Amino acid sequence: MFRRKRRLPIGGLLLAACMAAALWLTVRSAAGWLGDGADSGGAREVVSEFYTMEREGNFGGSWELFHSQMKEHFTKDSYIQKRAHVFMQDFGVDTFGFKLGELEEVGAWRMGGDQPQLGEVFAVPVTMTYRSSFGAFEIRQDVFVAQESGEWKVLWSYQGESDTE
Repeated sequence: MFRRKRRLPIGGLLLAACMAAALWLTVRSAAGWLGDGADSGGAREVVSEFYTMEREGNFGGSWELFHSQMKEHFTKDSYIQKRAHVFMQDFGVDTFGFKLGELEEVGAWRMGGDQPQLGEVFAVPVTMTYRSSFGAFEIRQDVFVAQESGEWKVLWSYQGESDTE
C-alpha cells in the first residue's frame, strides 16, 4: 500500500507568521502613539517644529507654538522683532543648526515668578549652533513642553536663583 506523506501546511504557517508580525507592529505603534514615556505623544516633535520655524526666520509661526504663559510674556509683534534683532543683527547670522536631546519628564513645574504651576511637563535640551562674524558658538537651553487644550506647547524657564522651588 502506498502511504501518503504528510506535508507541513507551509501556507498556513506563512499566514500565521505574517499575522503575528502585523500584530506586533500594531501593538508597538500603539504604544508609541499612546505616549509610553519614550515620546509622550509628540512633545519632542513640537520642540523640533518650533526650532525649525526659528531657523527659517518664521518667528510668528514659532510664537504660535508657545504656551499661553509664554504668550503673556511676549506679545507676538515684540517677539518677532526681538528674535529677528538678536539673530540677524546681534549675532550676524541668517540661520543656525540645532540638535535635540532626549525628552525627560519633569512633572510639576513653574515657568517662573508668580506663574501658576503646571502639572505634566517635559524638558528637552536644545543645542543651537551658530556660525557668525564672531566665530562659531553654541547655546544650550532646556526647553519645556506642557499640554494646553490637548496640544503640546513650548515654554522657557524664567526661574532665577531666588525663585526656584
